[in-house]
Amino acid sequence: MIKINDIVTCQPNGNLTCPFVGRVEHIYERTVMVTVLEHHPNDRFKLAELMGRVIVAKTKIEVQANAAPELKVAEA
Repeated sequence: MIKINDIVTCQPNGNLTCPFVGRVEHIYERTVMVTVLEHHPNDRFKLAELMGRVIVAKTKIEVQANAAPELKVAEA
């Protein structure tokens, strides 16, 4: 199950040519918006064009085992 702030490994899509690692920003019905954290140097110019964010199909995403922990809100 994919959640907001999960660290994911994504397969290449129509925009980027190599696999990349990112953080889930928004979840849609069949896709996910990912902010790219690590990418292949060949994709740097395209990533700059996309302002660091990519829409990826849920079927092309794998959640990493060491995903970011959930943040807890402090009670006042």
